[in-house]
Amino acid sequence: MPDDARQPLTALAPVGDRVHLVVPPSSTYLRTVRLVAADAAVRAGCDVSEVEDFRIAIDELCHLLMTATDHDVHVTMTTFEDHVVGRGSARIRSGRAGRAGHELDAVSALIVKATSDHFAVDPRRDELVFEVTKRARRQERTGDWRPLASPR
Repeated sequence: MPDDARQPLTALAPVGDRVHLVVPPSSTYLRTVRLVAADAAVRAGCDVSEVEDFRIAIDELCHLLMTATDHDVHVTMTTFEDHVVGRGSARIRSGRAGRAGHELDAVSALIVKATSDHFAVDPRRDELVFEVTKRARRQERTGDWRPLASPR
């Protein structure tokens, strides 16, 4: 994976809107991650079922990170005109380096495969990284449609 979720702000690509989250490694914070994932998918033009698919994929992958670490989980959602990319990373718990325990179980892998267009999990030496992509397949695109900006 070329991009780390904790990439410096100066390295951000000029295309796509990027949101960074840093959450504690507790499933209590999965709701926050899912809400941001849903917003990013909507901004990419995904329909309701595509938004839900992306939320589910992000949930499964973030849960994997949270069970592998005692450190903060870094998640990035990047929205493009026709797709959304989620990336996450976390330092692996001390003494737990290696592939064991850092892969999706069979059911979770099937869920992520069914709800995303692409995903990868990369257990590196001292961190675990994932990337997931969901494409908007809306047939009727209405020009430059964008969701309304927040009044704030």
